[in-house]
Amino acid sequence: MENLSIVVLHYKTPDILAHCLYRLRRYVPKAQLIVVDTGGDLASLQERFSAYPEVSWCKTINHSMANGVNQGLKRAERDYVAHMNADLYIEAETFPRLLEVLKEPDVGLVGPLNMTPAGQPQPMGLLYHANYRRLRSKRDISVSWLAGCLQVTRRDLLLEVGGLNSSMRFYNEDIEWCWRIRQAGYRCHLVNTKVLHLGGSATPAKADFLIEGYRGGRVLLMNYRPRLMLHSQMHIVLLIAAVLRRWGKPLEKEAFEVIEEMFKRQAFDESPFGATLAENNNDFLRD
Repeated sequence: MENLSIVVLHYKTPDILAHCLYRLRRYVPKAQLIVVDTGGDLASLQERFSAYPEVSWCKTINHSMANGVNQGLKRAERDYVAHMNADLYIEAETFPRLLEVLKEPDVGLVGPLNMTPAGQPQPMGLLYHANYRRLRSKRDISVSWLAGCLQVTRRDLLLEVGGLNSSMRFYNEDIEWCWRIRQAGYRCHLVNTKVLHLGGSATPAKADFLIEGYRGGRVLLMNYRPRLMLHSQMHIVLLIAAVLRRWGKPLEKEAFEVIEEMFKRQAFDESPFGATLAENNNDFLRD
């Protein structure tokens, strides 16, 4: 795998990162490894992982997943480029199977079958579950989008379409990248090779993350889908908000009060986050 660069995005989970790097060294020892740390304590990480001289380290602010990934992608030098979360554990066959599919000229992005610790395919909505059924007896299938916990593309395509959209601060950036790649004439393929994704290991339970998910989802549809779908989404979201504001969990009540106001005002330009994902945007939804 000398022609492969791998960007690993990390945020304050060094024990998980340790197992991730162990498996990368074991299964793709010749790949270029780049770890992007958004947790702010790069020096201690470099000291802890001094036994991994092959790793290149990069420190950046915790602005968004997209920004962190892009910092790593800028440093990728090989023909094939992967980005992945630190809480994803590959197997021996992961990258050989992904690259086998990616070598097809009309395929622009590939991703594996992400499994939860409970041994089930990662939940990505009812509509996406149909892809899992289609994949059971096939090597790979074309899909609308791939989860961002591990995606692999070619460096020439990366230079053509650009990196992830960092205006989407949390969630939706992986979908937007897939749709942009498809818009450029390539296909996204889900490959029948399993990896373990712990999921949510560095995501706090805060209302802002749910709010940002709905904001980014709206922006995504505004850029890529017809007006009729936007109209339908508006009514669905307002209905969900009306229900969860009254009967939801405390975090849902807090989030959907803001989401309802955001959709009524059509205020999607500003994120609820400030300079980092740990800071609030004090001007969000304020006149």
